[in-house]
Amino acid sequence: MPPQALELALAASIYPPAVVAVIALGRGPQLKSRVVVFVLGAVLITFALGVLMSLVLDELGATGSHHWTPGGAFEEALGVALIGLAVYLRSKRPEETDTDTADTETVSGPSKIERYLESRRLAFVLGVTLYVLPSPIYIAAVKTIADAQLSTSSELLALAVTVAVMLWLIEVPMLMLLAMPDRASGLLERANLWFTENGRLLAVLVSAGVGIYLTIKGLVTLIG
Repeated sequence: MPPQALELALAASIYPPAVVAVIALGRGPQLKSRVVVFVLGAVLITFALGVLMSLVLDELGATGSHHWTPGGAFEEALGVALIGLAVYLRSKRPEETDTDTADTETVSGPSKIERYLESRRLAFVLGVTLYVLPSPIYIAAVKTIADAQLSTSSELLALAVTVAVMLWLIEVPMLMLLAMPDRASGLLERANLWFTENGRLLAVLVSAGVGIYLTIKGLVTLIG
């Protein structure tokens, strides 16, 4: 199991919208089943995309020690994309209307997303939708596993561990809601407030840091 894959998975796990979704799912009837199917949807789509990306990388010849140039160019492209994402997030102003809408929904009752996600089927769809577009950091983690040239079973196991690490931000709240739903709701509300205030800055720092790392690594690979 490449340690770098776990480090990248941990960086890719910073995804505040997922926390918001778990909190919304943690309210109302059928709490446990809706939260479980939400996380299940996220796990299945993330793992499936990882397997697909690994196959595509192998077909493109962008993995392994005998294909330095394609691999280096790929890492360079991912790094530039992440730096661009960090610049975009840093320059984008928070939507003031979101706060106003949230305040209105708090006064009038449950939000639209809470009413929409009372169904287990729709909770599963939400889990798939939130993670159907892989982040550049997750792509880099999958490439790191593919570069290790493991056996098929070992590669699948490494990918499963990477997915588990990457999704801790929804897995831990799920376990909390299953074990102690009343207490967990308050803790998650406070966590959501923290992410609302600091999530953008955290995403900028993570994207910029990993982007710079991948850009330098790709450049060294290309030169070497």
